[in-house]
Amino acid sequence: MRAWLFDQALPLWAARGAAADGGFHEALDFEGRPVANLARRTRVQARQIYAFAQGSALGWTPGADIARAGLDRMIAACRRDDGLWRLTTDANGQALDDGVDLYDQAFVLFALAAAHRVLGDARAAPLAARTVQSIRERMTSPHGGWDEAIPPALPRRQNPHMHLLEAMLAWRDIAPAPAWDAMAAESLALFDRAFFDAGHGVLGEYFTEDWAVAPGEPGRIAEPGHHMEWVWLLDRARAAGMGERDGPARALYATAIERGLDAQGFAIREFARTGGVIDGGRRLWAQTETLRTHLLLGETGRAVALIRAVFDTHLDTAVPGLWMDSYDADDRPMDARVPASTLYHLMTAFTAVLDSET
Repeated sequence: MRAWLFDQALPLWAARGAAADGGFHEALDFEGRPVANLARRTRVQARQIYAFAQGSALGWTPGADIARAGLDRMIAACRRDDGLWRLTTDANGQALDDGVDLYDQAFVLFALAAAHRVLGDARAAPLAARTVQSIRERMTSPHGGWDEAIPPALPRRQNPHMHLLEAMLAWRDIAPAPAWDAMAAESLALFDRAFFDAGHGVLGEYFTEDWAVAPGEPGRIAEPGHHMEWVWLLDRARAAGMGERDGPARALYATAIERGLDAQGFAIREFARTGGVIDGGRRLWAQTETLRTHLLLGETGRAVALIRAVFDTHLDTAVPGLWMDSYDADDRPMDARVPASTLYHLMTAFTAVLDSET
């Protein structure tokens, strides 16, 4: 794992995935070349800043300069006048979509935490504080949590609130402040009130404006990858003194194991709240979250088996350091290109494994 990360993936994505202007390409092809004419999503810029900063923290020293250049570019190109961050820009740094999505704000905050922790960048904390202030001023929902977009959009989603919790816990670890605590507490309150379905032991994904289960098919959907991600975050919140939710965490893990893994031990895309598979395909990000949580809970055998399976499939590419992100339910690869966004998930999971060595 260390060799793949340090000798193959990070050097390749530094050489081919980082653009001359300091920003990051959205995707590479399977020969390791940038895919042209793709909009640059701010969430991907932020994820790559985190990935290279964290690579530096793990010992891959070139990562710091790449992350710093990416941060410079993101601040120059992606920040709006109101302190929030736009959806997309082009390769010249011009706004393509000036809209706001809560998911993007969460990843910018997470990247800024890495910039503060690893790079010692003096801009990171003030920018994070302003972003949180702007979310509160412009996106606070009367029904709890924050609007997922400006203007508000339905269905409501647990996913951006989960990643806001992740970002706030990251900031809380390195620069404690009431603003981080308050936002983290709000996400946890929504978990207690709406996201966790105790009757079925599942995590809901989509909701109405006032956090009832969304009608129709969206309300049926549960994702084992997000179950695993919440188990990890609930443990982090417990360690931070923000309440113990061991019962829900155990339920989420048990349900993901029972209903959300295929015969090979991979996490599938979607199952139903009340049982049954909705989409038996898989994506790489869900495997990384599953790996990390297996390790957290001491399921070493499951973790080792999943690492081997991921290397034998998702990471077994002709050009080392790339990945096949998606497979369908019949185990057929589905991608025509390699999304940069997945490196964040690989980095969080590999960090957990490499940290466990010490």
